[in-house]
Amino acid sequence: MSIYTICQKSVVSVGPETTVDFVARLMQDKNIGCVVITDQHKPVGIVTDRDLALRGRLGCSEPEVSPISEIMTRELKTIRKDTGIFDAIQEMKSSGVRRLPVVDKGGRLVGLITLDDIIRLLSRELGEISRIIGKESPRI
Repeated sequence: MSIYTICQKSVVSVGPETTVDFVARLMQDKNIGCVVITDQHKPVGIVTDRDLALRGRLGCSEPEVSPISEIMTRELKTIRKDTGIFDAIQEMKSSGVRRLPVVDKGGRLVGLITLDDIIRLLSRELGEISRIIGKESPRI
């Protein structure tokens, strides 16, 4: 199963010139934990709620006019949409990230996979395995 089958396909993204204040309000209004920063539909950075808390008010002098590019994480890890789930888990683990923008062959943003998405999938799969085992186990 490819990561694209379980990733979030409706990803909130903004351009690097968008203000820190706007991104903070956007995240609050939509109740989301991150925004992907894109340039011509290609991810160039990411900002999480943690980034805003730690760098947002401290990292820029005027959040109302400062561009989000001042505080975004630039060393962005992405993952191709045809990558398998196990490989995505390994990438998250080795990179130390909880979220990975999903890109197509041209590098354009097509989704976002989070550790929570993977945990939900694994929980469902384990539940199914448990039901199968339960049906096949002898009654005591």
